[in-house]
Amino acid sequence: MAKPSDIGTEVAEVAEAAEIPAGPIGTVHRSLDEQRRAKQSARRTEALTLRLAGLSYEQIGTKLGIQEDSARDLVERTLSTAHNRAADSEREVENARLDRAQAAIWTRVLEGDLKAVDTFLRLSQRRARMNGLDAPTNINVSVNVRAEMEQALATLEQVVLGEVIESHVVDEGGA
Repeated sequence: MAKPSDIGTEVAEVAEAAEIPAGPIGTVHRSLDEQRRAKQSARRTEALTLRLAGLSYEQIGTKLGIQEDSARDLVERTLSTAHNRAADSEREVENARLDRAQAAIWTRVLEGDLKAVDTFLRLSQRRARMNGLDAPTNINVSVNVRAEMEQALATLEQVVLGEVIESHVVDEGGA
């Protein structure tokens, strides 16, 4: 999770990137898409800045000319992006550390040192897990087992719904 100061830094970076330089006629200007993205970025930054300043989502919506729900969504998406960038940054630092650790043992791994090989494998597992490289395990369920599971779930659903209906009838009868 990003620290408040990290989010403030992120807001400043986004605001700085959103500035559209005004140049003399004849200079190359940004494309319409780039200008649109810059305006959207500035709007996200403004919404987040207002929220950090203590304004409610309703107040932010009024100030930006949007609905309260849209203001909430805008702020939450901006925070999510900031958190994702912070996680990516932390991941880069950790990968660099793992690179240094791997470099330190690599000659011993190549020499066949079993302790170094074990350490290398643990580093590799950590890196794969951290970077999402481990594929999920596929579980193949036979047709018979699948049918039994579906029947058991259907029976369970009937029992649960039956109990809910029965308890509802008892509650109404007693009330």
